[in-house]
Amino acid sequence: MNRLSRRGALAVTTAAAGTSAAIIGRARAADPVDVVVIGAGLSGLNAALLIKDQGFKVTVVEGRKRVGGRMNTLRTVEGNPEMGGDSILGGYGRMQDIARRLNVELVNHEGRRDLSPDAQKDPTTVELALGGKVIKKADWPTHPLNVMPEGGKDRFPGRAFFQAQIDKHNPLKAFEDWIEPESAKFDGTTYDFFKKLGWSDAAIDLNYNTNVQYGTSAHDTSILMWFFTQAWFKLQSDIERVAFKAVVGNEGIPEAMAKEVGDVHTGQRVAGIREDGKVVEVVCESGASFKAKQVICSMPVPTMRWLKFDPLLPPAKSKAIRTVPVMKITKVVMVPTAPFWREDGMSPAMWTDTDMGEVRALREGEDPNKVTCLMAWARGYLADKLDTIGEQEAMAHVIAEYEKLRPAAKGKLKPGGFKSWQNDPFAGGDWVVWKPGQIHECLPALREPAGRIHFCGEHTAVSNRGMEGAMESGERVALEVMALL
Repeated sequence: MNRLSRRGALAVTTAAAGTSAAIIGRARAADPVDVVVIGAGLSGLNAALLIKDQGFKVTVVEGRKRVGGRMNTLRTVEGNPEMGGDSILGGYGRMQDIARRLNVELVNHEGRRDLSPDAQKDPTTVELALGGKVIKKADWPTHPLNVMPEGGKDRFPGRAFFQAQIDKHNPLKAFEDWIEPESAKFDGTTYDFFKKLGWSDAAIDLNYNTNVQYGTSAHDTSILMWFFTQAWFKLQSDIERVAFKAVVGNEGIPEAMAKEVGDVHTGQRVAGIREDGKVVEVVCESGASFKAKQVICSMPVPTMRWLKFDPLLPPAKSKAIRTVPVMKITKVVMVPTAPFWREDGMSPAMWTDTDMGEVRALREGEDPNKVTCLMAWARGYLADKLDTIGEQEAMAHVIAEYEKLRPAAKGKLKPGGFKSWQNDPFAGGDWVVWKPGQIHECLPALREPAGRIHFCGEHTAVSNRGMEGAMESGERVALEVMALL
């Protein structure tokens, strides 16, 4: 299996910038092009750009009526909060490069994330709310709800605490080693990892399952995935501690990429892919079809389950597509109409055991000291719970939950936006989550081509995650396809 080295993972992909008019409209029958790319997210567009830059004819087909995939900016709220891909970190060489190439201005939000300038005493505080009440930091070490493991009684629960334990006990010598065969021995459950550290079930439930970061619980997530992810995130900070975001919103980056590609057809949902040995035909629900010598499929894992492949995919690939889960996440945006946190003296950001999950305070407008919105992140089964009551009811419910904990917020929050990625028919969820045993079995299968059909997307990345993982995968598949043209 070919994979990028650490240097390759962080290399800046450079290419001469050209100009071309975007053609986003009706599909049309035509002679086969060199490559058809399915999906106008980061991975598909990066592959298309690289292929086009080498003089090949490439067409992009997108089911949504917009480009960007899981890059989704809420432009109706001040600061353009991100419902999808959020921060461009220090090691995101490809993302930073494509923004420079296409003149998409970035701004560093590292000093603004999750902070409230008006929180008293400690401006970096994220409040803890359990059992229907906000718990002060001074009261937590002896609080009856404190089931933290020994050595952590003075720490608030959540990802910062348990991720520090993962960092401390990470057996990987280099983060890329997670996909090496000898690393399979580390691929157990996250639950078993913490039990071996002596954590109680209550401590695991509070720290991991309350606001789950990956999967739906510690029982169904691979600790090997965590070993890789944590080491990779550390590298991002080691390179440069930044959190860039496009001034126009991160969705502006794939929009600029699509314009550069030119031949992009939106509103064409793919129903099936047919190969006859010489040509591949992409058939859309509208009846339109696109033919090419090679096809790149950048669709997320869940949406590939609905495609008809002719001939059928190999069993290993089919199994991977049908069994690898992706993250459930629902975001609710609340816009404050007054700075109520000045009244109660607490940060508007909270980590809770309610249906809100985590609430982040964003300061993403022109004034870095202004809280532009609060964003509730409900993951796993919390996301399912909000989805069952519907968009409008969920927004009202989250605001009501917030007001119960923070009476000063009563009447000072209004709904700003809602996004369920698992209910999105073009996504079916967000980032890939590996179960124990799937990394070495399913990741190679997802990357392998099937005849003239090639696959990319963040679920095929081996050296990066998130947006940079998507870009990495597009680069890899572009090189794979061009070698055959």
